[in-house]
Amino acid sequence: MRMKEDHMCNGQLKPAYNIQLAVHSEYIMGVGVFPNPNDTNTLIPFVQQLERLHTQHFKYVVADAGYDSHENLTWLKHNQYLSCIKPQYYERQKTKVWTTDIGKARNMQYIPEEDSFICAKGRQLKYAYTRNIKKKTGFVSERKVYICESYNRCGYKKDCQPYAKQTTVNPIKRIEITPAYDAVLAENQRRLLSDTGVQLRINRSIQVEGTFGVLKQDLGFRRFLHRGTGKVHKMLYLLAMGFYLTKLHNRIQAGRIHTTVFTVKGTA
Repeated sequence: MRMKEDHMCNGQLKPAYNIQLAVHSEYIMGVGVFPNPNDTNTLIPFVQQLERLHTQHFKYVVADAGYDSHENLTWLKHNQYLSCIKPQYYERQKTKVWTTDIGKARNMQYIPEEDSFICAKGRQLKYAYTRNIKKKTGFVSERKVYICESYNRCGYKKDCQPYAKQTTVNPIKRIEITPAYDAVLAENQRRLLSDTGVQLRINRSIQVEGTFGVLKQDLGFRRFLHRGTGKVHKMLYLLAMGFYLTKLHNRIQAGRIHTTVFTVKGTA
């Protein structure tokens, strides 16, 4: 994997594990060791592992943008979890470029009666076909394809299709949408922006990132001394136990043994 600490700035690959921590009320509730270089494909197996470990169903699953995917949001909904995951383009959605890009379906007028979009030129992009995208995990995502066959004398072609080859005389405009993903993403977005969602996101930053900070910076734990997921798991469990006891002592001394989340006002 490519590590965050790339001092040589050459993208050097190093042997590493993708470590996942589940934190609740500032305590480590579970650890996960994965070979995946990204976090997207670790969410489902990690939550399943937590279910087997604690034999109970947690209400919310809070994570950052690295865990956002169609498969993850769909799986959480079907398994009665309330997702509170920051979308991949959460920050970009606030920019002017995002809201004024005329080539994207989100900035076009949709006509539900005809199942078509109207572009900035006023031309119609009609539904053409549906294609299925199958991931390595076996999850299938359906995408609807819309096509505008005529682009003659379009003054918006440069802004609408900035990546089209200049030598192409009449490039076909094509857009794709994923209705099922858009539906679960919109539901997740509403929950994310609610008062509860804001509080959960703030506490994720404090509790989860804080836990990694204590382990890596305060305790100086940055390298495993063993190889193999089994041995690494045992090492993490011992580390989590020490963190758990230290956290319990600190919370007792601070008089907040029953505190589960930090309030938004208290963190301002």
